[in-house]
Amino acid sequence: MPTAKGRGDRAARFKSMSKLSKAVRALRQRCTPYAASNQQARPAEPNEAINLSKGVIFIAIPKTGTTTVRDQLGRPANPIIPNPHLSIAQVRDLMYPMMLRAAMGTNRTFPSDDMPTNTTVREQAKALFDELFKFSGVRNPWARAVSLWKRKEGVRSGGSMNFDAFVERHTAASDTCLHPTRHSCQLDWLCDETGRVLMDYVYKVEELGAAIEEIRNRTDGRLRLRDQRLNANPRSASGRYRDLYTDHTRKLIATRFERDIDHFKYTF
Repeated sequence: MPTAKGRGDRAARFKSMSKLSKAVRALRQRCTPYAASNQQARPAEPNEAINLSKGVIFIAIPKTGTTTVRDQLGRPANPIIPNPHLSIAQVRDLMYPMMLRAAMGTNRTFPSDDMPTNTTVREQAKALFDELFKFSGVRNPWARAVSLWKRKEGVRSGGSMNFDAFVERHTAASDTCLHPTRHSCQLDWLCDETGRVLMDYVYKVEELGAAIEEIRNRTDGRLRLRDQRLNANPRSASGRYRDLYTDHTRKLIATRFERDIDHFKYTF
């Protein structure tokens, strides 16, 4: 149930969306003449995590059902960084080059009083980042470890070692993942350098159905996701993950991913 503060924050966010929409339109308009004059497409969105048309940032933590959301959000044609699974801090840092790229090469008047200064570009980047709705999903660390072990893409290990051996070596949440930088816990994708969570909403993938409705409400209907997990394999090992654990391996995951377990209130 949203708190009074939450409802107030939501109302303030909805009120700011007209301002955000204008900023997004202006950003795209500034990209156009630069692309035309250079005969080269310049991306409005530097990475698939940013979706300006929906006004959202989605942080895709590997093996948390991200394909369901990523496929529905779509991907930019010419991103600066095509790799998925950036952290929120990395996406935040991409906002400045995105805004700088949009501003460069667009001066068509003399004197150039309407051109932003570098300080202004940085302020615009921060303002846009603050206004975009930032969300992500997390997963039970014990179930997620099974998916990492059984994965058919990335760094595959299920065919070369049994699950007990995998857990013994599994020390980081980014293990077996091809794209991201090293992250100790899922929480690392969602925080700045000081450990402060920068997200507006983080759901548990185990509760995606309820999360879809919450996301629709928080975005004032701009983002209407569908639960596409109906095609999930009911015989998947991660669905019966408890059967694979011994008391020793259960405790290893509990110790190594204690931050995730405590912050998101997961139990075995």
